Amino acid sequence: MLASDHRLGLAAEAFIFGYPLVSNVRLSVRTAAEGIGPIRPAGYNAFAHETEPPAPLSCFVSVDNDALCSVAEVDLTPGPLVLRIPDTPDRYSVMIFMDAWRNNFAYVGRRTTGGRGGRYLLVPPGWTGSAPASLARIEAPTRLLTLINRFGFDGPADIAAVSRLQEELDLSPLDSEARRAEGPPEHSKRVCDDLRFWEELRIWLRAYPPSRAEAEYARHFTSLGILDDPSPYVDPNPGLAWSLRTGLRAGRDKLERVAHAGRALTNGWVSTPHALDFNLDRLGPGTIDDPAWRISDRAQARLARAMAARLPRGATHGYEEIQASRAIDTDGRQLSGAHRYLLELVPPPQAAFWSLTMYDAPEYYLVENPLHRYSLRSGDHDLRRGPDGSVRILLQSDPPEDGGPLDNWLPAAVGDFRPVLRIYEPGADVLDGTYVLPPIRRIDRSPGQPIIRTTVHRGVGAPGQAGHPGGQVSLDDHR
Repeated sequence: MLASDHRLGLAAEAFIFGYPLVSNVRLSVRTAAEGIGPIRPAGYNAFAHETEPPAPLSCFVSVDNDALCSVAEVDLTPGPLVLRIPDTPDRYSVMIFMDAWRNNFAYVGRRTTGGRGGRYLLVPPGWTGSAPASLARIEAPTRLLTLINRFGFDGPADIAAVSRLQEELDLSPLDSEARRAEGPPEHSKRVCDDLRFWEELRIWLRAYPPSRAEAEYARHFTSLGILDDPSPYVDPNPGLAWSLRTGLRAGRDKLERVAHAGRALTNGWVSTPHALDFNLDRLGPGTIDDPAWRISDRAQARLARAMAARLPRGATHGYEEIQASRAIDTDGRQLSGAHRYLLELVPPPQAAFWSLTMYDAPEYYLVENPLHRYSLRSGDHDLRRGPDGSVRILLQSDPPEDGGPLDNWLPAAVGDFRPVLRIYEPGADVLDGTYVLPPIRRIDRSPGQPIIRTTVHRGVGAPGQAGHPGGQVSLDDHR
């Protein structure tokens, strides 16, 4: 094999390795400086909040309609931060701690603490100072972090209460004299745009090193210059530049071809409960350090991390939340607003709560409807339930016939649609498949039954954008 061909293959491999870091740091900079979607810019080490529930005009797709998010881009370079989280004993809540490499390395919330809040000390790598014993210590794997907090809510009347909880979220420096956080170091402006990815990988790999095992693996790419200082990309060797440009395209194309391997559940539902199992080395408070939640093959774990980096930030391990979707009925036919469907849901007994949210297809936006109802939840007081607690849910684009009750109607799109069932804090019965997800049975529409058609003007989003405030970076942006 020619040296240039070998280096090209290395560059494709290095792109898969470095993509989560580069895309995530870019997004951190963007969120801190410009905000994203409903999240306004707050700089570093401060929370910004989603204050209104999502609606069909949202610019995000597959949006979570069960919780309001708060996001903080965190830079621990100046020193440790004190994080304050309020008590939430009576509602779902979770604080997600994500490092610069897209690893969810800790959780604090109802599943882990029973909703008990408190004060935590976020400690940068290598810090050896002293701190009050009253602060629960969380060791950060990298100095750049993203915190995403989610508070569940019970509808518009509950928004004010959630807003008060959001205002109690706080970050403050342990050392009041610490300098102001400035965010990630910038890449050299003398590097041409089509080598920008490699320059950023070089700089941020040094600023936010991965685990020891992954750092050893990074030495595999020494000939590409990502470990060099000063930069080899300012006036690069032509052969190296060609290999980097071509290898980046090859690595990007590989990610475009690979899709998350969803696990087929019962009755046509598909889920990806193990999509975040690539975190092998940095498992902190609230995570489950068990082989069942780790991808044992590191090469597969790196690929899974790169695939996850294309998804919205805010996803969790399956033991925190399960999302199952489906696009077909029990007979294998595409779900469509031209027909009516019945879903008989027996609530998962060990879970905190469940929700069923309606999206159109293939765009996956919330569906506009006269009731402004985008989901049904286990906590909805108006749901009509059977003696065993089961819920018969109608999925159709038009209201129930003959003026029947609307309580259990989840309005569907006029065209194709895709419902998503979310189960929060799933129990062992869900995780091991003992709990059987319900079928969706087609009910024939009466002849001549009218269909209510609603025109929706979309926001600025497009398929593939964030489902949680946190966004993503397109593969096409990595030049």
